[in-house]
Amino acid sequence: MRIIKILGEDQELVTRFLAVLGRGLNIAGQGRSARPGFFIYASNFIHEYLEAVYFKKEKVLLEALEDCGFPPDDGPIGSMNSDQQKSREISKALFDAAKQWQGGEELGRTDVIWATSEYTGIMHHHFDQLKNLIYPLMEQSVTPDGEEKAAEALNRLAFQDGIPESLDKYVKMVEMLEEEVANWKG
Repeated sequence: MRIIKILGEDQELVTRFLAVLGRGLNIAGQGRSARPGFFIYASNFIHEYLEAVYFKKEKVLLEALEDCGFPPDDGPIGSMNSDQQKSREISKALFDAAKQWQGGEELGRTDVIWATSEYTGIMHHHFDQLKNLIYPLMEQSVTPDGEEKAAEALNRLAFQDGIPESLDKYVKMVEMLEEEVANWKG
């Protein structure tokens, strides 16, 4: 399905981000050389890209299912929307905790570990649902006309303010996070 393929590059980047965030969590949980700046920068990625760009694109997929009669506040779509809301809440808690840690409050470190663990868990669940439930429902339910409508909506998003023309900036952000974690181990 074309609209699923359009999100493929975005999802690869998110998967890469979640992997590096998980590595950062692992190191922070072991009490090693983790630094709060990593988690602040990761929070910026979440806010600037996941919440502001990716979730908008994902919403187009969910709206295509709504057009097929699936309820927006219940079932698979309701669950996906709930995950997005939880993501926003936990990413804010992560950012706030990382700022506290950066300011010298050791409790901030503990809160960062908790929030990062919660965040990665929710997002892994979210992507599992996307792959194992939402995509199959789309393939079974969305008509060719519905798919065309969704593809047009994704194209319109590409030309809106705030939606980048390419993922280059965000790829570089993930690369910087990967370099930071690699330096912790050394």
